[in-house]
Amino acid sequence: MTAINRRVAIVAALVLLATVELGACGDNEPEQRKAFVGFLQTRILDKRGVHVPSLTDDEKSSIGAYYDHYMVIGNFNLEMNKVLTGPYKIAQTNAPRNMQELAARRSDVKAMSDAMAHAGDDARKLLADTEAKRAALKQPDDLKPVYDAAYKRDVTAPVEAFLATIPVAIEGMKKSLELADYLNAHSATVKINGASVQTADKKTNAEINQLLTAVNMQNQKLTEARRALQIATEGP
Repeated sequence: MTAINRRVAIVAALVLLATVELGACGDNEPEQRKAFVGFLQTRILDKRGVHVPSLTDDEKSSIGAYYDHYMVIGNFNLEMNKVLTGPYKIAQTNAPRNMQELAARRSDVKAMSDAMAHAGDDARKLLADTEAKRAALKQPDDLKPVYDAAYKRDVTAPVEAFLATIPVAIEGMKKSLELADYLNAHSATVKINGASVQTADKKTNAEINQLLTAVNMQNQKLTEARRALQIATEGP
């Protein structure tokens, strides 16, 4: 290396060092962390239920690299909304409204049950993936408890409440399918008009009432599970 080149190399190294040191002196991680803690507290924890607000450009700038931490929560909710679209769309458009429709549209009830089961599988996988991303985050001690509380509010609590409704809902649809199968198997002696059922004999009447009781009892359990889900998503 010539003397001139050596000087150039030394100067370049000094410039790089000065740049690195300047970056270190300008490090505003403490301010970004403080802004992120404030964001989590005021925009999520001080609200009731699930809140996953979109950040303004100023907010993104203020929390810096912690934006990636927030998007662990944000991306989970984006993907969870996709998981819920299938079964809820089917339920809203295809759910039988009375026993006549139940007997005629057994396949729709089965499709709802299958959609709920798939949604549960997808939600569990999404939660596991999100938990892994959360575990990989490196957070200072003053941030971690606030972040954990926001994560529980927007991720853990609602998804666990949703997962708790799935077996109850599936069992309810199973009971409904049993009723539909009975009504279809006894169509010669059972007359259905909307929600009204007329039977030709006491035995058939008693068996239908037994099946209806099972459906109604399961519906009550589902109502309780939905209430728990509502509390998790909207607050008490």
